[in-house]
Amino acid sequence: MKLFLTSDSDWEAKISRITNLLYDTGYTHFFEEQYYGSSLDCVAIVLMCQDPSLNLKQRIRLSKKERTIYMDIMLDLNQFLKIEQKEREKIVVEKLINEVPAIIRKYRLEDFDIIKFESDLKNWMIKIL
Repeated sequence: MKLFLTSDSDWEAKISRITNLLYDTGYTHFFEEQYYGSSLDCVAIVLMCQDPSLNLKQRIRLSKKERTIYMDIMLDLNQFLKIEQKEREKIVVEKLINEVPAIIRKYRLEDFDIIKFESDLKNWMIKIL
């Protein structure tokens, strides 16, 4: 399965540092070798950390044809501007671990092994803490 992680963020939030740290753990290669069932081939995640005045809403979409779930993980820009990088990393990792499986659970995916996926996700994401 492919796990795709990117960001759409204000540069001052320094989210790209976090995505780079996560990429350096090798999670992309690990997840490509995993099989969680035929319901999903890809989980695409966008870390959103933009000016609140833009009133951006969280986007979540399941494409059964592509067997891909697309989701935004919303981050608070005002908070991220005030905290240190280690705290940013901790917040992002916690949101990924908690929100991604919860979003996937909302869909009736017949043979998706959410327990194994959730465990693998947690084990890889905490590597940057």
